[in-house]
Amino acid sequence: MKSRMLEQSTFSDHLGMVRQENDDGAVVISMEVQEIHKDEVGHVSSGLYYTLLDVALGTAVSEQEGGFTVTIDMHVQVFKQEQIKKLVCKGGHININGNAGSGRGDVFDGNGVLVATGMATFKVMNEA
Repeated sequence: MKSRMLEQSTFSDHLGMVRQENDDGAVVISMEVQEIHKDEVGHVSSGLYYTLLDVALGTAVSEQEGGFTVTIDMHVQVFKQEQIKKLVCKGGHININGNAGSGRGDVFDGNGVLVATGMATFKVMNEA
């Protein structure tokens, strides 16, 4: 099945996520960290890492299979949350099997330091 580019959602726009050009097949999503993205002690909310990875990995699987994806399972490890001004997430598909696909990705700060990593499994909802 042929790959296709998906349009960015209003949810991604609301959070300030920007889709970059793919990097060696990886979907790249970046964003500038704002006060709204931080928790009560000033650290980047862990949910932001989950969301970045979910968007990047889901998009990678979706583009590979040409269908909408629904997240089934996700595992994220966060290594750093404080003093981050920019986040860049790179993710790609690693396995497609029938109507399920999985992906893996990393989140870096503006200096290229790894701050989180994750894997997820998606159900692919192919068009009828």
